[in-house]
Amino acid sequence: MKMKIKSFKIVAFLFVISVFSACMEEQVKPEDKKTEDKKSSTETKRVVLLKTKLDNAAFNLFGSKFKTDVGGRNQTGVHRFSGLFRNKAEAARVTGDWDTCALVTITENTDGTYTVILNFGEGCEDDGKFITGIVAFTGSETDTSGVFKIAFDKFSERAIGEVVEKPSTVNGFYEGSWSFSLNNGLEYEEAFKTAFEVNYQDGAKETFAGEGELAGDLDGFVVSKYNFAGSNLNHDVYAAFVVNPLVYDFDCKNTTIFTAGTEAFKVNDKSSAVDFGQGACDNIFTLLFEGVTIIIDLDKINS
Repeated sequence: MKMKIKSFKIVAFLFVISVFSACMEEQVKPEDKKTEDKKSSTETKRVVLLKTKLDNAAFNLFGSKFKTDVGGRNQTGVHRFSGLFRNKAEAARVTGDWDTCALVTITENTDGTYTVILNFGEGCEDDGKFITGIVAFTGSETDTSGVFKIAFDKFSERAIGEVVEKPSTVNGFYEGSWSFSLNNGLEYEEAFKTAFEVNYQDGAKETFAGEGELAGDLDGFVVSKYNFAGSNLNHDVYAAFVVNPLVYDFDCKNTTIFTAGTEAFKVNDKSSAVDFGQGACDNIFTLLFEGVTIIIDLDKINS
């Protein structure tokens, strides 16, 4: 069987967004529904957990792949989508190695970018999954810079034979512009923008949109700007921004979140903060909510 390209694996990982918050509804319940403070802190905790999962999708897999591909060598043109957007012929060669049930087409756009479209139509079996909808990769690149976008249209994924309690589809995109240099080792910069909408068959909807900037090297990356806003199935409305830069350390092998930095949240008009610590390699962060401190260990939640 042919190996799937690294960028296509992102499709499955990002789809976690559409099912994660439903899990959070069961895992995070108010400890005492009689008090408004308890209810508000639970709403905030639920949103923070969802946003943390989004970060895993947007940064963790991308960053790890970036480091793995570079492998500590001073080579140019290495990025998570490298090779896909150099030219149309190279895109055709790369997509020829994809083992997928989707109809794959490549188009050349008037602005010099290329678009690789994976059309799963009404659904087909792909690597043990039943996938529907369309995923499109668009971009262009040189040896030291590029632009890219991954877009979803009525996308859904489930295991073969799985019964989904709340069927949904995902529309949205993640796009960015990147550059790096080898003047002082490898230095990488990226500006990104994302917007997702999860639509459920019963008419319910979740939304998420954000923009930010990050910089990194072979050791990890730092998110200096990240502004985002959205709503979830529980009708929580939220917004947040980075207060102190968020640090992701590639050397923390079993860590799936930032190891340092803080973010300020507002959930349903209630303010809070999230502290990722001072650099320890763990999956623990602290939620600070109007005098209440809640320590969250993702390893325990996900076990």
